[in-house]
Amino acid sequence: MNINLNNTDLFFPLLGAFVAILGTILAIVGIGSWFKKGNGITTRLVQFVAAETKQPEVNKANPIILREISGSLFNRTIVNWVERFIRFLEKATPEKMAANLEHKLLVAGNPNNMHAGGFFAFRLVLLVGGGFLALLFNRDIRNLTAISVIIGLLIIALSFFLPVLWLNGQIKAKQYEIRRELPNALDMLSVCADAGMGFDQSLQKISLYWDTDLGHELKRVTQELEMGISRADALKNMSDRLDVEDLSRFISIIIQAELIGMSYAEVLHAQAQQMRVLRQYWAREVANKLPAKMIIPLALFIFPALIAVILGPTIPTILNIF
Repeated sequence: MNINLNNTDLFFPLLGAFVAILGTILAIVGIGSWFKKGNGITTRLVQFVAAETKQPEVNKANPIILREISGSLFNRTIVNWVERFIRFLEKATPEKMAANLEHKLLVAGNPNNMHAGGFFAFRLVLLVGGGFLALLFNRDIRNLTAISVIIGLLIIALSFFLPVLWLNGQIKAKQYEIRRELPNALDMLSVCADAGMGFDQSLQKISLYWDTDLGHELKRVTQELEMGISRADALKNMSDRLDVEDLSRFISIIIQAELIGMSYAEVLHAQAQQMRVLRQYWAREVANKLPAKMIIPLALFIFPALIAVILGPTIPTILNIF
């Protein structure tokens, strides 16, 4: 059996198959593009609608931090007002007077962490209180007497000079302790020098074991040395803070020895020996001042009692004579 196929018979089936395949591909591409187009429109609609309710962005570089109120009402009102008043007094005080007072407070060790402004405020409050007491003491103007006026003036004068007397007492007490501890410190420095330790190591060793005013000052010197301050400047700073004549003399000798290259051990030995001699003279000076200081309590308390005991029995006899 023979089958004869012409070219026209093959052309139409192939054309139909090609058109079918092309239509299928176009249909698939069209459906895919339609889905993509629908997603794009939906996305744009969501962005357009959500833009109205979108919250404003916060600048991350400078965030807004709400202020937190800390502390009690007393600290935020009374204490704050007092601190402002103290700062005002510091600005209103003459520069030279403030510098002098700051130096005195530094020598005294800044008691109660007080500075020039705080001291002036304390002095002013005490003066106002003294004036108020004097006014209460002399409130009856019609019955004023010379004694009441004098007592009022004495109260005002005492309230004015009492802070100065207190500060001078703090300075003398601090200098007395430093002067009393200095010979022992030089002896320990001399012993450390004999043991082969350097001057800085000796200061550090003493400051670790001495819980005294001089020990604290030596510890501050070692801390300044660790911060990079030169030995001469650190020792001069301690001399300015304490203002003790014997200590200033010792520091001057140490600085001169460093400049000319002398041995610290020899200088410390000589200074320790000299300081022991000076301590003996100082003790004798204090002992020689005691008789003069005893005159006042003797005159006030002892002599009246002796006179009463001696002359008491003779008083009735003398009265009978007259």
